[in-house]
Amino acid sequence: MTAIDLRAEILQLLQKEESTGLLERIRSLLKRQQDADQLNEEELAELREIERRQESGEDDYVSMEEAMRMARGALKG
Repeated sequence: MTAIDLRAEILQLLQKEESTGLLERIRSLLKRQQDADQLNEEELAELREIERRQESGEDDYVSMEEAMRMARGALKG
């Protein structure tokens, strides 16, 4: 399967997808790959450590919407 075929199939699947959680994870993965192409080794190591902490449960992941809600709440109080 070529990259063009894969892209076309993924686009078809994405158009049908309704789970915002899944779509956010896909976006995050794609952005991470794009950003990784532009980062130096130190930055990559830091991102890997953050990812490790999230996967191990040491740090909690919150969505952008939740982070914004928390920030707005902190600014009000």
